[in-house]
Amino acid sequence: MSFPRVSILMPAYNVEKYIGEAIDSMLMQTYTDFELILLDDCSTDNTAKIIKYYTDKRIVYHRNESNVGLANNLNIGLLMARGEYIARMDGDDISLPNRLQTQIDFLESHPGIDLCSCGLQMFGTESTVWIRDFDLEQVKITMLFYSPILHATSVWRKKSFERYSLYYDQIAFPAEDYDLWSRAIFFCKLVNIPQVLYKYRIHGVQVTKMDSRAIEKTREIQIKYLVRALPSLQSNFIDHFVDKFIHQNGITIQNVTTLKPLYRTIIEANKRDNFFDDNLLNDRLKRYYQALVFSLLKENKELYSFLLLDLRLTQLFKLILKWE
Repeated sequence: MSFPRVSILMPAYNVEKYIGEAIDSMLMQTYTDFELILLDDCSTDNTAKIIKYYTDKRIVYHRNESNVGLANNLNIGLLMARGEYIARMDGDDISLPNRLQTQIDFLESHPGIDLCSCGLQMFGTESTVWIRDFDLEQVKITMLFYSPILHATSVWRKKSFERYSLYYDQIAFPAEDYDLWSRAIFFCKLVNIPQVLYKYRIHGVQVTKMDSRAIEKTREIQIKYLVRALPSLQSNFIDHFVDKFIHQNGITIQNVTTLKPLYRTIIEANKRDNFFDDNLLNDRLKRYYQALVFSLLKENKELYSFLLLDLRLTQLFKLILKWE
């Protein structure tokens, strides 16, 4: 019995307005050797009726007996999947016709890479383009700040994740993808193709990544990631670093220079633990610090105007931005 090469996981919950367009975009892919697993998490609208309208034999429809949540729903799909590759797709988005072909070709020609996502363009109420890091080492550093992989556009080798029991955790919702990548990075190589192949719909019923749940879960993930990446750091320092540096809690232009010792501690710890590339880490922290200072200066308009009028740019860097 032959199995499809790719298993596409498409979770769906009350997306009757968009599910047809999402399914159509997958059925029109130039790459055709796949199964499309539609995971209905007990929708109460016409989502199920629309899905059942389709007769394509590549579609596998599953409806949960009760609402289990996004992460648990995706884990059900992972257990059902028969393909060598797992591809993600949301029930309210659109994949461009050559998306699967491009990503599978990339993974086939890069056997040392376990996962790749691609760029996306938002549509609906926004039109921003998102493209994440291609470089493996930059992906590891980006993980300190936010999810370095665009979840819905990702494709990965099933065996690579199964080997290390890498599944979603419902407790981490709505940052379940960030949580998964933050664990996978210690075993797998994750990159992003700098090509827009996905259209991400923005509408009014999505869970925002800026709500209180997401912020708290994100903080927990970042702390756990640093604990594992730089084990020589003390836990109380990591909490302080994440709160002050990553989330900028309580930082003002008057005390911004107090962050420098925190950055140096991270750099020194990495020299001992050797998880990140030293030069890339130093450069990234430096640029983040400088961007933070300029942002705070702009918020403090009086001080910003004074500095621009009374100080040369080189003096400004010496005063606030000097790294060493």
